[in-house]
Amino acid sequence: MDYSKICFVIMPFGKKPIGDKMVDFDPLYDNIFLPAISEVVLPEGGKLEPHRTDKDFFTGDIRLEMFQYLEYSRFALADISGLNFNVACELGVRHRAREAGTAIFRQSQFAPPFDISSIKAFPYEYATVDDEVKARALISRVLTESLILNRLDSPVRIALRAQRESGQIDELLTRAENAIRNQDWTGAMDIYRDAVAAADPGNPLPRMKLGLLCRDRGIWDEALEQFTGATAASPSYGAAGRERGIGENKLAQIARPPLETNPAPGEASLRRAIEINDRDFDAFASLGGVLKRARRFPEALNAYEQSVKVSGGHPYPLLNALKLRVPVNGHLAPSGADKLALVRAARVREGQSKQLPPFDKPWCFFDSAEIKLYQGDAKAFLDTAMQGFSQTDEDWQGKTFVDSLRLLLPAADELPGLKQGIAELEKLLP
Repeated sequence: MDYSKICFVIMPFGKKPIGDKMVDFDPLYDNIFLPAISEVVLPEGGKLEPHRTDKDFFTGDIRLEMFQYLEYSRFALADISGLNFNVACELGVRHRAREAGTAIFRQSQFAPPFDISSIKAFPYEYATVDDEVKARALISRVLTESLILNRLDSPVRIALRAQRESGQIDELLTRAENAIRNQDWTGAMDIYRDAVAAADPGNPLPRMKLGLLCRDRGIWDEALEQFTGATAASPSYGAAGRERGIGENKLAQIARPPLETNPAPGEASLRRAIEINDRDFDAFASLGGVLKRARRFPEALNAYEQSVKVSGGHPYPLLNALKLRVPVNGHLAPSGADKLALVRAARVREGQSKQLPPFDKPWCFFDSAEIKLYQGDAKAFLDTAMQGFSQTDEDWQGKTFVDSLRLLLPAADELPGLKQGIAELEKLLP
């Protein structure tokens, strides 16, 4: 078998539950993935050949065949919709085996959990014939460009490469991860500080890990120091540049200097991160937040809309874009595409609010409330917002939500219940 021409498809077989509906993956493979892959021209000539183990008609051990495909195939395509255990396992094996040549797709209504949200997963739809045409075109384009560029895309190999280049810090990183699992945040940060000191100056990984841990604990000055060090060690590390920009803007907010500047605090770092990786929706969304605080609303709206496009409709940039249309355009006037995106966003955020404990509280409740407002359900808007207030940990969280709603006031005629809802929520503010 000539594995240099094979694209191995990692996806569920048969009917599987995705969210609140049952999806049959077999016709998806036959009607979308197989023809899309078959259209991809290899850089050296010839066509890419799609393979799925249950579609092979020859004798042998299917487990052995699967591992051979994962190890040797020129390309692997994974559909992670529903987070099927076998798919997740096979994707992990592929990422360990090959540093490049893997692309991930997901159905639009499926939101990956936070743990893997940093891995790019291209969203697709299949409800209509037009959706299928667009999905096939997307798959063919992603595979064609990936084969030409051959970029490092395995998070496992990226991390292992950085560790090998840094010297003997594997043990320190393992100890820090174990401390995190035991919720020993102080101990983990101390170990990461030792790892930073022990690492090769050109290795950004321990600095990035320490910076993220400090960020999540609200230690912004040290977080920014580490993100800055990571970008100095690896100027092409886009994620470090993004976090550096976020940290620069956060410290500016804490110090309370004028934020309405050009460039705004953190703007240059975020724009650089986008230059490095123009598929980083979080960088676009963070830039939108920086520009919004600088009162540069048209630019902020553009950044959020780019984030919506790149992410395939992520709720955070979507809702921010809708709010900013009011001060920029003078009205809300959601389109049909906006309404469809809101339905998808509602599924994601409502599902997260029902987890125990709720995922990303209180924002999953606040986002769900805002969606109810756009959908014309004033009572559900207020009730859900009240739930969000009951889930807050800091006073600023509720205030931030109410302040963001005030951007919509010029379009209050389009949003029944907005003014009354804001008045009720203001009573909950300190």
